[in-house]
Amino acid sequence: MKFYLSVLKNYTGFSGRSSRSEYWMFVLFNIFFLLIAGFLDNIFGIAVPEIGSGPISGIYLLAVLIPGLAVAVRRLHDVGKSGAMILISLVPIIGGIWLLILLLTDSNSGENKYGINPNDISEKGELIYNESINNIIFIFIICFFLEQLIRFLAFNNYIMRGSNYEFLMPLRKVLFFIITAAPIVFSTVIKNKSKRVVALILSVSCLLYYFWLW
Repeated sequence: MKFYLSVLKNYTGFSGRSSRSEYWMFVLFNIFFLLIAGFLDNIFGIAVPEIGSGPISGIYLLAVLIPGLAVAVRRLHDVGKSGAMILISLVPIIGGIWLLILLLTDSNSGENKYGINPNDISEKGELIYNESINNIIFIFIICFFLEQLIRFLAFNNYIMRGSNYEFLMPLRKVLFFIITAAPIVFSTVIKNKSKRVVALILSVSCLLYYFWLW
């Protein structure tokens, strides 16, 4: 949670560097909170049927837009790239893949022109990967699975059915696949073997449900 909060505190900080852990934990928590927001949209009956979410999700996305851009720029700085490289995502397919690779790349060792290596900062800032992060990932995957189960049981007749926007279907399919496949990736970093197995089973179940739905 400290990674997520640190990004929000540095709301408009486009200078400096952000570690891979900080960036991806921010992404992880965003997915988690978006799932909750989407769930609330459906509970209150304000979700748009074609996308399965509504104004609560929209407000949350607007709230994290600037800090999300800022941490992405700092992540690029961390691998020695200009923040302007984020614009490469505008290039269809290849641009997005290239940007993803950069965001997954480990930090430049030592200091670069954008600042010191964030992994060298100590707790009076040391960024330590510990068991609490594993537990957070595990809980997230369980919540993700339950949310998908609730959608299947209660909202399946309303989500992604009878869309009037057929031209958006390919894009929605790609986005839903990425969101559904993400927990599998997160599962692999859980150090506790039993939790990792449970998380993988739940994640794969969600992915299979995705393929069945489409």
